Amino acid sequence: FIRRGQNLIITKYLPLMLTTALLLFAICVLADAFVSTTHHRCSERSSTPLSAADEEIDWRAFRASLVQNGLPSLDNNSSGGDNTATTSNSYAHITTPLVEVGSILVSIPTTDLCQGLDQQYWHRSVVLITRVCDNPANGNIEQTVPDEELAMGEKRGKWSYRGIMLNRHTNSMLFGSDDDTATIEEYECDTWKIQRGGDLLGLDSNSGTQFACLHRFGHHSDAASSKLIGNISYTTLSIAQALCNENPTKYHPDDFMTFGGFCSWRPGQLEREMGEDRSEWIVLSVDWQTIWDELQLQREKATQVIAGDCVEEAHEILLNAGTDMWRHFLEKIGMREEQATSRLPAGQLGFYDSMLNVWAEEQLVRGSVNKDHDKDDDDDGDSSKPIRPGAIARAKSPPTNDMLLYDAEFLRSSILVLEEREDCTVGVILNHPMSAAIECKESEDPLPIRYGGPIDIETWRDGSYRDEYYEEDGDGDNDDEVYEGFLDYQNNEVNFEDLAFDDDVNDEDVGFEDDESSFLWIHRSEALGLKKVGTRLGSSKFWLIKEDEALEHIQAGTLQLHDTMVFSSVSIWEKGAELGQCGGGLREQVDSLHSMEVVEVDDHQMDAVWQLLTKQNVLTKESLDTNIDATIKAWDMMSADEVEIAQNHYRHTSKVRLATAALKAYLARNLLGDPLNTLVEL
Repeated sequence: FIRRGQNLIITKYLPLMLTTALLLFAICVLADAFVSTTHHRCSERSSTPLSAADEEIDWRAFRASLVQNGLPSLDNNSSGGDNTATTSNSYAHITTPLVEVGSILVSIPTTDLCQGLDQQYWHRSVVLITRVCDNPANGNIEQTVPDEELAMGEKRGKWSYRGIMLNRHTNSMLFGSDDDTATIEEYECDTWKIQRGGDLLGLDSNSGTQFACLHRFGHHSDAASSKLIGNISYTTLSIAQALCNENPTKYHPDDFMTFGGFCSWRPGQLEREMGEDRSEWIVLSVDWQTIWDELQLQREKATQVIAGDCVEEAHEILLNAGTDMWRHFLEKIGMREEQATSRLPAGQLGFYDSMLNVWAEEQLVRGSVNKDHDKDDDDDGDSSKPIRPGAIARAKSPPTNDMLLYDAEFLRSSILVLEEREDCTVGVILNHPMSAAIECKESEDPLPIRYGGPIDIETWRDGSYRDEYYEEDGDGDNDDEVYEGFLDYQNNEVNFEDLAFDDDVNDEDVGFEDDESSFLWIHRSEALGLKKVGTRLGSSKFWLIKEDEALEHIQAGTLQLHDTMVFSSVSIWEKGAELGQCGGGLREQVDSLHSMEVVEVDDHQMDAVWQLLTKQNVLTKESLDTNIDATIKAWDMMSADEVEIAQNHYRHTSKVRLATAALKAYLARNLLGDPLNTLVEL
């Protein structure tokens, strides 16, 4: 600088340079003092040798001290004041978006309806990060999770972060020994209380469960464990069992927290979920003792449930214990529950909480009393006779937990049976207009295309829905879409001129197997039916009609739009000796699962139902509620005993309301394509 004559620069920047040097020196002095103080205090508290974790510089605690209190004075006589991070070894602070091994992720409710539909267990969840790959931007190849369990989306088959869910304790226990001669003491020393650690290789995995354990033995088992934070380490269940078997006086299964399954994030996924647009996670750095204490509190509640002290409320006790953990971690950083949930109206938060409660009833408690329905109300008779082409089935109300969690599109549904075959039952849901339509006639409104079920028409006709490739959708192009081809028609009108015609139609050979259209057409024109236009479904007043013929009659004025429905997909219930108690098919849903019922509907009732449903509009944000109202009214119209239905609704008001909310969430996410901006309240 001097040689270049820039003395002014020295004058301007010298104070800043000196200040920076002093700060660096101060940090070094503080670090040395912190380590010395820690050794001194540990020596005062115990005369036993220090563990590796105690001897190691607790850099997380030091970082927490700086975050909470800034740089303290260099005065050697200073005790640090209110610096709890360095005096009590307890700390908690936000590190978002920094994620490292030992980080705690706390979920924050958002308006994304997926939290109430597919993966309810993420709502109010707490996750401990166990692994971070070397290059999170690129990720590591997934080598342990089977392909069918991997979520669809960008960079499928790779992972950047892995963790275990901490607050989903079950009442399940794993018995390690199958030795019938084992004593009670030996039996108890190999019994493990199980928590749900995640959705990958979890307790319900067809590929087997990957069990892992947390413990706090520090250096005693370093060779067989991976240290996560402080004294908490991570090991496999087999290693934990070996420790207990080899040293029964030193180790016991209750010394371990055992988890079935884990969770994982693809490259870029967690960053997006933490980003400002979504803000679904808060990342915390928390001391190991606090983490372990929270796990112990939850374990105490689970032990009460396992002991059978509270059978009726078992799932609620377990769920509340997990939710309390979620609240406690928020309180550690000074955040109230009201702040964490402030983005949601109370009604939508209630919907998420209720769906989580249903999930907990099904997934946290095994061998519990089935609360889905009253056995006295069930008709256990054989329903195979009324299940035939042209028959009408509908979802039962109140709904089963399985339908709420996994088959929300069938809630309050009315179903027309198309085929009853040896290998399957085929039907269509009548009451779900999509956000797409076909312009059949210039002078009239477009005809809404309807969602009939999860299997698209072409796949049903050629039988490829049975293919494993189709079921797994292995090409990765479809992320959350219901079926292939859905996007071809969403938010668009299909013009009459765009539809294919078969000029060689033979009126004597009208069927649907050889129809190459992407849609299924049904009419209820008795006048055309008498002329054998279409294929009649049994003895009903429903006729299947080919697309080109339907459009010709609509153009000619001999078929009215209010007598016509068009579907882009169907529902298929496969049959097989291994598929349930009744061999699968729609009969399984009726007689075994009690999720649906076959209803006898006379012509007058069906005319009223059809008239109501054909007035439904193309699905938009504005028509969503009115379409759902029509769905519910149509469902009620098919009731033989209105008094019985009223009593049923009165007895199960909360479950019926939850079904309506879940149906709206499903339609908004899957058919409307607006899961973030649709208000669903309970």
